[in-house]
Formats: sequence, C-alpha cells, structure tokens
Amino acid sequence: MNNLKKTLATLLLSTGAAIGQGLDLEYAVSDIGGGIYEYRFFLSPDDGWEPGMGWAHVVFGIGAPWPTLTDWFGDPDSLPVGPWDDYASSAGADWAAYSFWPVTTHWIPASGDETLVWKGTAAVDLEQGELLFGTRFVTVGGAAAIDRAVADRIDFVCDPDLDGDGELNVFDFLAFINLFEVQDPLADFDGDGEFTVLDFLAFQNAFDTGCP
Repeated sequence: MNNLKKTLATLLLSTGAAIGQGLDLEYAVSDIGGGIYEYRFFLSPDDGWEPGMGWAHVVFGIGAPWPTLTDWFGDPDSLPVGPWDDYASSAGADWAAYSFWPVTTHWIPASGDETLVWKGTAAVDLEQGELLFGTRFVTVGGAAAIDRAVADRIDFVCDPDLDGDGELNVFDFLAFINLFEVQDPLADFDGDGEFTVLDFLAFQNAFDTGCP
C-alpha cells in the first residue's frame, strides 16, 4: 500500500488530544548534495515514562497545509520502526505530517531507555524549532498525548566511524588501532579511563551494531 493510498485526510481533524509531553524526538541533518538533506530521527520516552505507557499514530514534520519536511522519502532500510512496518502520510486542514503504518498500532517501550531510530531524505534543512511532532490516537498506560511538540536538532556522531567517511569499514579498524597505540581518548571505548582489551571489545561491539 503506497503513501498516497494511506493519506488519512480525516484523522487529523479529530479533537481531544491532550497537550503534554510524553516523548522526546531528536533529529540530525546532513547535506548530501543536490539540495537534498538526510535526516536521522531518534524517538524515546521522556523522564515521565512508566511501564505500560504507549503511543499510536506518531507524526513528524507537522505543517499546514503541507508537512514542513518537503519531499520527504523514508529510507526503507530503516523499517520496521518499532511496531510499524511502513511509512505513511496524513493530511488535514490545520495539520499535515508524516507518520508510520499501521497508525493505530501502539508503541509500548520495554524500558525508558528504548529508542526508535529511522532516517530518510527531504528537500529542506529544518533548523531548531522548525520541526514539530506529535501523537493523535488514544494512548495507553497513562501516557500523555502530544500536540505539536518541538523536536530537538542535534549533531549526530557515529562513534565507530573513526575516519569520518560516513561508512564503517576496515579503515575504521586501522584508525582505532592507531588511536589506541597513542592512547588517544577516542580509543577509550569502554570509558574507564584505561586502554585495555576491553576497549577492543567495546569498539567491535559498536562496529557490529552499526549506526542508524
């Protein structure tokens, strides 16, 4: 089912969403050329999270009458995102945005540290304060619904990408070895202030996990 078929013209006209913060959304932007920007999103519960809380119909790039994320294309390699297996779009007279499908499915974090990540591209570079997100459907477990919260723009750092080329490959291993030999703090991957085999293991784990 493509995004056009999943446009939900009436859902965003519903009322009753409580104003409150229950989730935090951070995003990083990279200029990849040709007027196109790559976005990386990190969605997590805020400090008020309690077990059983959940949210449905998470939307981002809220605008009117069009989403602020111009020409957004969600990276299919990021899917699934939590319980959702596709991207979707929603439209309304005062609120248009992008979201996930199925929109009625709740994300119930297993812990307060759980983070959902996804990425995609857009033809606009949104500064701090310009990207809004929210939730529209009924929450569960006492979670607060969110009405136009501000996402925080951050500088994204991929720790195991030590040569900074945007890829994880053998050159990052060579960079780690060089940093380790001179006891550069960047090689202290387990953060204990010492340079031991545990740093090699921590780097290996970070490299295997990759970056979203």
